This record gives sequence, C-alpha cells and structure tokens, in this order.
Amino acid sequence: MNKHPIVSRSLVVSGLLAAAMGLGAAQASAQDFYYSPQQRIYTLAEVPQCGAGTVDVNVSSGFAPNEVHANFTTHLYSPAWVGLANYECFLTIYADWVNRETGARGTAEHRVASWRFQGPNVANPYMDIDTGVGPVTVTFRTDTAHAPSPTFEVPAR
Repeated sequence: MNKHPIVSRSLVVSGLLAAAMGLGAAQASAQDFYYSPQQRIYTLAEVPQCGAGTVDVNVSSGFAPNEVHANFTTHLYSPAWVGLANYECFLTIYADWVNRETGARGTAEHRVASWRFQGPNVANPYMDIDTGVGPVTVTFRTDTAHAPSPTFEVPAR
C-alpha cells in the first residue's frame, strides 16, 4: 500500500490554502486605509469631589476629508461616592492640531462628563475637528493635571 499520494494531496491542499490566505491578505491591504488608534490620559476632574480618572481617546479620519474625529470614554472616580452623588464629574479636553500639508493650526475644545453622570454638562462624547485636507498631528490635553498628552499622526484621507 502506497501512502505517498495522501501526503502529496495534503501538501497540495495546504499549499492552496496558504495561497488563498495570502491572496486575501493582499486584497485586504489594497482596501481603503482606516486609522483608529486609542490612547489613555490619566487626569483629575474639574470638580474636586470627583477625584481622578481616565479618558480614553480614540482618533480616526473624519467622515469628510477635511476633519479628524475623536471619541472620548471618560471614567472619573471618587472615594466619596456612596449611593447617588448630587454633583457632576466632568472635564474639558483640548485638541491642539497642525495640518502638516498646509501649515494650518488650531485648538478645539470639548467638555465631557464621566459615564456615570447625566446633567447640563453632559455632551456628546466625541468631537469633529475641521483641520483642512492633508495629514494632521493632533495632541490632546485636559484643563486639569494630567499625563500623558497623547499625540496622534492622522494620515490624509
């Protein structure tokens, strides 16, 4: 009984499968580039009772070629929380941006609240920054003590 044809067939099938996977990867790399990294800021809240927390910043190319879209997930924590709090936990985030193609620059400002609170300071947890067409460098910071100030290199769309 000769077992070599089975081994040969399995090698051929394995080779075809690997080639198909390679072709799929090549096609995926030919699709539109979508840029969406995420970084974390450790910060204090504007209201002293809220203590400190984090803001996760997620940046992507905007919905239009001339904008950058930033999402924020804010978690502010306080050891004083027992039951319901009668104050809001929020902070202001600034985005300092430079368009590397045109030289245009600016600062965008947005107030975000911790996920736990609903009130007059609650706003959409995202902002669209009109930067003009071209690659953009954007650095985020808060209005209170924080570290780090994450910088994103957003490619032109």
